[in-house]
Amino acid sequence: MVDRKRMDNPYKDRRDLKNREIKKSLTHRARLRKNYFKLLEKEGESVPSRDGNSDDQDQNQNQKEEEKEEQEQEQEQGDRNTKLTYQDRLKISKQRKLVKQQRILEARKEKIAKIEKAKNQRERNKEKFKQKTSKGQPLMGPRISNLLDKIRTNAD
Repeated sequence: MVDRKRMDNPYKDRRDLKNREIKKSLTHRARLRKNYFKLLEKEGESVPSRDGNSDDQDQNQNQKEEEKEEQEQEQEQGDRNTKLTYQDRLKISKQRKLVKQQRILEARKEKIAKIEKAKNQRERNKEKFKQKTSKGQPLMGPRISNLLDKIRTNAD
């Protein structure tokens, strides 16, 4: 009989391991914080509250002030928009639609031009590939150069 060492499953009790690690890190952090506060007391400096709420309260107040400022700015922008007459708003919307249509037309023209360019390139390649030697064999030079061009474009 061969005496084999029993292999423990590394995935067994992962939850317990994780819980122990979390508890360990929390106690370590608490111990460090406690020692830090003791050191501050020895040096005679003011010790911040151990709750840590003072920093949170300051941050909350700052956030509330920022939110109020943002709301005021939004209200001012809303007032500007309501001052416009119906005709002005209609003109603005027509201008926006016109700009949007122009963008769509330009994109469509570019797409058509790109398709046409690709079509012309294919035609040129087709003509190159149709070339034959005097004995009727296809020329390999254009085919090889085409493959090299493809490799260069893929490498870039």
